[in-house]
Amino acid sequence: MMITDKLLSDAKFYGKLIGMLFDKEDLVSSKIKGTALERRLTLINVDPEEYPDYLIRLTRGLIPTLSVITPNLDLVAIIESSNVEYMITSLKDVVSEYSSGKINPVRIPEYAPEPMEASEASIYEAINRVVDREPADFRVIELVESIAKGEKRYSSITKYINPLDQISLYYLGRGELKGNFAIYEAVKAIKGENSDIEDYISEGRVFRSSRKENWGLLTDEAIVGYALLIRYLREGNDSDLNQAIKIKEFIKSNLETEKGFRDVVPKDPLTNIVYLEPLANAEAAVFLSALWQATEDEEAKGMTYKALGIAAVKSGYLAVSARIAHALLRLNHGIKTSVPGKYDDVRVMFNKKVECKFKQGDKCSDNLEEFHGLGLEE
Repeated sequence: MMITDKLLSDAKFYGKLIGMLFDKEDLVSSKIKGTALERRLTLINVDPEEYPDYLIRLTRGLIPTLSVITPNLDLVAIIESSNVEYMITSLKDVVSEYSSGKINPVRIPEYAPEPMEASEASIYEAINRVVDREPADFRVIELVESIAKGEKRYSSITKYINPLDQISLYYLGRGELKGNFAIYEAVKAIKGENSDIEDYISEGRVFRSSRKENWGLLTDEAIVGYALLIRYLREGNDSDLNQAIKIKEFIKSNLETEKGFRDVVPKDPLTNIVYLEPLANAEAAVFLSALWQATEDEEAKGMTYKALGIAAVKSGYLAVSARIAHALLRLNHGIKTSVPGKYDDVRVMFNKKVECKFKQGDKCSDNLEEFHGLGLEE
């Protein structure tokens, strides 16, 4: 928590604006120290990787960015530049124009769109975008590899994969994950490699990083929860399932709204602004659909559909459509197994209650190959 009630009340008392600098390194404070600008502005450096919840509310997603707000959380200006001198000059102009009444601040809006119905068309949407070589994150790659394995007509689509980032390259076995973030440890676990994922979990609460400053982000909760379930699928240890259930309960207690799920647990006046982020809700749907398979918990299933409703609002984005596709494959075409193992199929989940080796709907089989097709229309 960086924007405290005390910070806001002090800024209001002294007539100051608040500058939020989103960059890994603060190169601005030293240059305005002792100047008139410092007396009119409280500057806070925000690590954008540690605080994506601040980033999404105060920027357009570009880094570096300096966002200027009032003590009432009205947005005055957004300055985007990697040139420090330009940023400071622009900041001086903003403060001057605000003081003279030439800038009318705007309220930082909530984002709570009306839910839409998710469709299996997202499966084909994801496939087509991958074929068009749109950059693919690890979740897209996971889906595409599973589809290529399960549907002969799509067996060659993996050759079109264009990895988006460091995590994608790692997932493909082409790089390393450098940094102490919960998401990194979760992806390691999903990939079946050694992971310190437990170090980031406390009774369902997931810390963003080893710094343990920020916590309770929906994306982190969902990816870590899913990683625990994949380990449960491979090894069958109840401890992993129990931790995943606690994460689901944490999400329900702290992030659920009438329409969908908040992007983060509200901890201060800024994060108290409701934001139902579609990509985070799509990630939650992946986790919750897998949990429903493992437990047959109807509450988890209902939460999955709620998350999908918000995700569907941005289904035109590859990262979102792939996650929608993943969740719907589990909900509509899922396969439960009574035998833990490494299956590399996004439809499969371990469930101790299953009375046969593999079960899809009402059909049982001793061979996963009998469910080779994904059940999609030609």
